[in-house]
Amino acid sequence: MSWLRRIFSGPDNGAERRRYPRYPVSAPVQVDVAGQTLECGLDNVSAGGVRLSPGIPSAIGATVTVRHSASGLSLPGRVVGQDEGGTRVRFESEDAGIVVSSWLRLAQETGGGGR
Repeated sequence: MSWLRRIFSGPDNGAERRRYPRYPVSAPVQVDVAGQTLECGLDNVSAGGVRLSPGIPSAIGATVTVRHSASGLSLPGRVVGQDEGGTRVRFESEDAGIVVSSWLRLAQETGGGGR
């Protein structure tokens, strides 16, 4: 039945599936994945997840922790996609919205928000 709903609901452009608004942010982060810590940056962020740029070499479904050392904030997540622009990570924390709000506030204060 779900395939019938998709057919009759019209085109699926991805944006309509998003649960939270995304915000452009440019900030350095560390990502813990498979026993390694990688340096990369946030491209955009929402209460549901982030896009890391450049992307990280990891499989879809890999468990990661995204850490922002300047604020001491971190969130667990799971890799949900890879594309030429980076790696998409979905947060797995109930407190993600609070942490993301703090990241956005810090980015605005330090000039790292917006593009």
